[in-house]
Amino acid sequence: MVKKTRVYCGVILVILAVIGFSGFVGFPASGGNDFPVQAAADLDGDGITEEYSLVDHCLTVREGDEELWRSPRDWRVDTLALGDADNDGTLNMVITLWKKGSFGALKPFWLTGEDTGYKNHLFVYGLKDKTMKQAWCSSDLDQPIISLTIRDWDGDGLNELVVEEGQYRRIDGEEYTLNTHSQVRTTVWRWDEWGFGLISPL
Repeated sequence: MVKKTRVYCGVILVILAVIGFSGFVGFPASGGNDFPVQAAADLDGDGITEEYSLVDHCLTVREGDEELWRSPRDWRVDTLALGDADNDGTLNMVITLWKKGSFGALKPFWLTGEDTGYKNHLFVYGLKDKTMKQAWCSSDLDQPIISLTIRDWDGDGLNELVVEEGQYRRIDGEEYTLNTHSQVRTTVWRWDEWGFGLISPL
């Protein structure tokens, strides 16, 4: 899922029903969605449910008639999950997406050229004051995410990300897509304050 056994900040999901959340842990999801995905939750705990809609790889978040957030036009959002991914007692919106560039506007000192690679990423958001805010964002992932769940995998009271990972297929230059014929492996990751650390390659 990442370049090492830990993803660092610089940098989670199958058909979702419209759900009300209360102490929600997580639910299954799948990548590469070409069908509408709908979900509902109260991420900021204000008693008002937000509607989450993923259509044609564009994700929108609405509260009543107000649009709170929309994914950028140059992102291809594949998957959506709502759950407490970082074990802080609040729900997160977690998405996987394809986009150009690994680091955004703030590039590491060792990158001297253009950041033009097109790969898969994992972004975690929180909702506060009607604003969707990035809590943690990955650089490009070593293996693209096909599906994941947010759940207590080992029964210790903390949530983990149980992830199915695929492999890339080069399209042209540094542009990649999911290799739909590649082997899939399952890994388990847990939030550890700096990012998601690998718990187990199942």
